[in-house]
Amino acid sequence: MSPPGPMVARGPIREALLALVLSLVATGALAADPTPADRALLAASNLFAAAPEQFRARVAAGTTGGVRTEIEIWRGGRDRLLVRPLAARQWGKLILQRGSERWLFAPGAREPVRLGPGLRLAGTLSLEELFGIDIERGHRLLGVESAGRVVTFHLEADEATAAVTGATAVRWVVDRETRRPLRADLLFAGGRVARVVEFQGFRPGRRPLPARLVLKDVLRGTPPLEVEILEVEERPVPAALFDLTDGSARARLLAGDPEL
Repeated sequence: MSPPGPMVARGPIREALLALVLSLVATGALAADPTPADRALLAASNLFAAAPEQFRARVAAGTTGGVRTEIEIWRGGRDRLLVRPLAARQWGKLILQRGSERWLFAPGAREPVRLGPGLRLAGTLSLEELFGIDIERGHRLLGVESAGRVVTFHLEADEATAAVTGATAVRWVVDRETRRPLRADLLFAGGRVARVVEFQGFRPGRRPLPARLVLKDVLRGTPPLEVEILEVEERPVPAALFDLTDGSARARLLAGDPEL
């Protein structure tokens, strides 16, 4: 009588084991502990920290063969942004971000309207994904995987970050040689991919500022959104642009005041 062979899980048990393994891989539970060199690489690839503290940028976004939408972004500090759509049909609209709060200013409205989290500016384009997610301050590093020059960081979002982005974890994929990110996978609890950000080009210069991105909404299955950052001007930004009650600086911006 031959000895019994190895037991093989079948049916629902096998499917449950496979799902458990995939979940552990997605969330980084099977990844190695980070080394000091890993943490230095993660910091070097942090696009949020690399962006100037204050700047004005112009961005175009659209699907392949579709109409492109242009927006202007003013950053007045780590957590203050003002977004102005440049299309004629949206003239006068402004979106203000202060910390985790977003407000919409519309032409003719007496008061701004508070907006919910996960705001989409154009298609799948969000404020968080545009100039990079803050992968250091808003996340905890769980583990690291390496395959040649490609390094994958498994990050867990803190409660405040998850409330804004809707993602509980991020897979941050970096090129070890260039020290620049290749892709970010935003994950739901359990490791299911919600959105993917692909970094396809960077602006010249010392700062790793993206020039071209492709955003994919895996959950909804919508066409990928191609984003091009046309201009980034590092300059002082008036604090008055972010005042909720005094709109005089925003009125000057809409009027095209060159002295702003």
